[in-house]
Amino acid sequence: IIYDVTDIAVNKLQLKAANEQLERLSQTDGLTQLHNRRHWQQCLEHEFDLYARYSGMASLVMIDIDHFKNINDTYGHVAGDKVIQHIAHILSHSLRETDCVGRYGGEEFAVVMPNTCGADALNFTERLRERIADSTIVYEGLKIKVTVSLGVCEIGKHITSSSGWISCSDKALYEAKQKGRNCSILHTAQTSA
Repeated sequence: IIYDVTDIAVNKLQLKAANEQLERLSQTDGLTQLHNRRHWQQCLEHEFDLYARYSGMASLVMIDIDHFKNINDTYGHVAGDKVIQHIAHILSHSLRETDCVGRYGGEEFAVVMPNTCGADALNFTERLRERIADSTIVYEGLKIKVTVSLGVCEIGKHITSSSGWISCSDKALYEAKQKGRNCSILHTAQTSA
């Protein structure tokens, strides 16, 4: 007796492809096509666990679009979405394969940079900041210019949890906002005391 298993094999391959696509969709932010916050959080937790176990090096970058409410109020929410997509595109094309970038919320993004000291992460953020400031978003014939503020924190002994790591990066981001926006600030262990 000979059985034709071609249909079964094809169905298994289609099922596998569908499951892989569902997995990707469950990890992706629909607007930006970056990692969603849940998946990005898993990347952060993994990097923190590696540090806790092996005392490696990594940096966390928090990014916020400056005066985003004014963009929405002036040009509308669809234009605001285009700005978010534009920043996400520049961001995704500026990173290494090993970096994990995600949409943290609203107009905020976050990047986990494995094997990267704070000074190197700060160099990256300054290049990124300049690239964004030099770019223009065109929406319905209007030219929109935006800037971003960035907070950087290298993991170290002063960081005792992944949420503490986020908090330190947020403090640096807040300081960048206080200093007039459109700048990068590196959080240090001394400023967390």
